[in-house]
Amino acid sequence: MPTARIDDVDIYFEEHGSGFPLLLLMGFGDGCGAWANQIPAFSARYRTIAFDHRGVGKSEAPPGGYSIPRFSDDAFALLDHLGVERAHLVGYSMGGRVAQDMAAKHPKRVAGMVLAASAAKPNALNIYSLRAGAYLYRTFGPEAASAFGPLISFTHEYFAAHLPELVAKLGKPQENPMPLHAYEGHVRAIEEHDTTPVLGRITAPTLVLMGEHEWLNPKVDADIMLNGIGGSRLGVLAGGGHGFLWETPEAFNQAVLEFLAEHTP
Repeated sequence: MPTARIDDVDIYFEEHGSGFPLLLLMGFGDGCGAWANQIPAFSARYRTIAFDHRGVGKSEAPPGGYSIPRFSDDAFALLDHLGVERAHLVGYSMGGRVAQDMAAKHPKRVAGMVLAASAAKPNALNIYSLRAGAYLYRTFGPEAASAFGPLISFTHEYFAAHLPELVAKLGKPQENPMPLHAYEGHVRAIEEHDTTPVLGRITAPTLVLMGEHEWLNPKVDADIMLNGIGGSRLGVLAGGGHGFLWETPEAFNQAVLEFLAEHTP
């Protein structure tokens, strides 16, 4: 199992394909496997690197040290471990928050960036949903917290098409569930995140990508990033909600690949 020792924590990662490096930054609670709809398409053109944030999946879960800047440092340390000086970034939800921090810290190391279903700071719905998930985990366990996820990710149309399988997952044990301390650490990391003061430092060409039916991080959140990051542009995917990686994967993959193709050295 490939791991990199970063800040005394083993971080699990995967590499697929070859070409210019592309780093994938996943959202809250999910690991590399959540990119299953993207990795085949992306790795056909790029050296595609995915990893589990500390506390998630196959990475270690230290007792503390969870923050967006720490996740950002982990990502750069992983790139250093792999000998990657410069890369594209695709960050989904919380991963988009990490990508912003990376691009603001070391602008020259980011060639192009896609911020998908993300925001520069948490809104009230973000905070409520995070705290509701943490309450469910503490009170009823990780299976209860995971049952909350589809409600903020998918559209009515997705529920109608996939209801039996979604219902079948209710209460089922998760593979590699986050420990409670790591879950709560990730919650605090997002609550404390605010890159609005440093968005102007980002020089990488940036696509702010959202689903047509996004409601967890709506257009007002996209506008903050668009106004703060010079030259950034908006992409809206028809039919998708917050979970458009899974709901409209072909359209998502096409939008990402077309944008990155414009900015690959």
